[in-house]
Amino acid sequence: MNDLRILLDKTSESFYHKSIKQLIFKYVSERNFNIAESSTEKYFKNRRADVYFKLKNGQKIVVEIQQSRISIKEIIKRTREYNQQKIYVLWILHGKGKCVATPKFPEDKRNVRINPVEKFLHKMYGGRVYYVNVTNSKSKITAPYALHYSLSDKKTDELIRSGFDYYYFRNSNFTFIPNWNLLCTNFNNFKIARFYDKNVKNSLKNLILSYIQIYLKENPYDYKKYRKTKKLIKNVIKEFKSKYGKSIIIDCIKLINKKGKFLNEKAIQIYKKKR
Repeated sequence: MNDLRILLDKTSESFYHKSIKQLIFKYVSERNFNIAESSTEKYFKNRRADVYFKLKNGQKIVVEIQQSRISIKEIIKRTREYNQQKIYVLWILHGKGKCVATPKFPEDKRNVRINPVEKFLHKMYGGRVYYVNVTNSKSKITAPYALHYSLSDKKTDELIRSGFDYYYFRNSNFTFIPNWNLLCTNFNNFKIARFYDKNVKNSLKNLILSYIQIYLKENPYDYKKYRKTKKLIKNVIKEFKSKYGKSIIIDCIKLINKKGKFLNEKAIQIYKKKR
């Protein structure tokens, strides 16, 4: 799913909003063989969905595309109204739109600014926010992509105010979306629809676990001892920090140790507190 081109026109409707809507409608309808019905601008009581899909198993999905500013309260309200009608919701943001704190791109990056809406959607979708980028001058549009956010290694994790804007600093990791299939699920008390992208944290946890298993075979010591755990963590951070940042690495180590309890918890906590 690389950069795509579609027929775009600049009518009264937001150029960016309409472009993303056409993209989602066209490619999901054409390339997702589980689609039984699809349409744009479908009405549900007092709500009009940007894009609507019905799967062959009977599940209904609406896609809400956001270019302009929106509040968390409004996102919850729209999502609840659809959910009450047993409809799953997929939110997609324009990565260069007014709805984001700073322009987003399909890349790994440190100390990215995200606004409270992006933070909320990240939690709502279990560690991902979906974006599409439109370049007006070239009539070019990206395929949907996902970004995972984790705490910055050096910046504060608190909400920052700048004039009328509010934002957080986060590390971001890009996740490739492999196809146009859609998954309906219940998560965090919402009925959400999402793509089949991998969860970054789970993927990293598996990578770290494999690394630790090899490391333990090559260095068979008692890692419940503080110094041994500290050395192991230092090597894990060195291996993965350039791509992921330290904070999410420590979180993954904590999750791994939660099951086996083979590492010194105090050493992990100390690394967690270091910024």
